[in-house]
Amino acid sequence: MEYYYTKSSNIDLENNRIVLDDFEHKHIIKVLRKKTGDILKITDGARNIYDCKILKISGDKVICGIIGKNYNLFEPEYNLKLFIAPLRNNTRFEFAIEKAVELGVSSIQAVAAEFTVNKTPFSKTKIERFNKIIISAMGQSQRCFLPEFKNIISFDDMIALTKNSPNKIVMYEYAESSVKSEINMNEKEISLLIGPEGGFSKQEMNKLISGKWQVHSLGDRKIRSETAAIVSIFELLK
Repeated sequence: MEYYYTKSSNIDLENNRIVLDDFEHKHIIKVLRKKTGDILKITDGARNIYDCKILKISGDKVICGIIGKNYNLFEPEYNLKLFIAPLRNNTRFEFAIEKAVELGVSSIQAVAAEFTVNKTPFSKTKIERFNKIIISAMGQSQRCFLPEFKNIISFDDMIALTKNSPNKIVMYEYAESSVKSEINMNEKEISLLIGPEGGFSKQEMNKLISGKWQVHSLGDRKIRSETAAIVSIFELLK
C-alpha cells in the first residue's frame, strides 16, 4: 500500500485525527475514488507513518482517524545527499529526481558545473513541480522521509559546502573501470556528485580531488547522467 503525505500541521495527535488536503485530496478522491471507511497509510515526511481510516470526505479535505502508528520503516541506513547538475532535457532531470527519491536519497542539491547548459536558478513554479514529484515518489516507494530539493548553487559553493563532509564520491566517466570508492562504515553520511552531459572539466576534477572527493567508475560504457545517478544510488545504498 502506497503512503500519502500530509504536513505535520494537519496531524492532531490529541484527537487522533489527520487531514489530507491539496493534491493528495484530489488524488485520493478523483483518481483512486476512496470512500469513507477505507484504510490509508499516511506519513508526515518526518519518518512517522500512521494507519488511518477515512472518517469524512468534504470538497477540499479528507478527514481520517488514526488507528495505528509506526516510525522510520524502510529508510536507508545511510544519509545520501545527491549533488547533481541539471540536465539539458528537463524531462530527464525530473526522471532522475523521481528515481533518486524512490531509491532513498535524503536530499537533492542542484549544482552548476562548467559544462551545465542552463545555470539559471529554478523558478518557484518549477521547484513546486519538483516537490510534487518528490512527494509522489516518496509515497509510491513507501518512504516516510521527505527529501528536500535545493535550488542550484555554483560548483565552488558546492565544494565549500561539502568541505567537512565524509564519504564524498564523484562519478567520473573517464576514470579507469577498476577505480572504486571506499565508504567509511562508521560515518552514516554519503555525498554523491553526478555531473552534466558534458562531464566535468579538468579544473573541476582537480578541485574535487583536492577537496578529498573519491573518484568512482561505473565501468567502461558511457551512460547518461540520469542513468549514472540511478545506478550509483542503488550501488551505494544496496
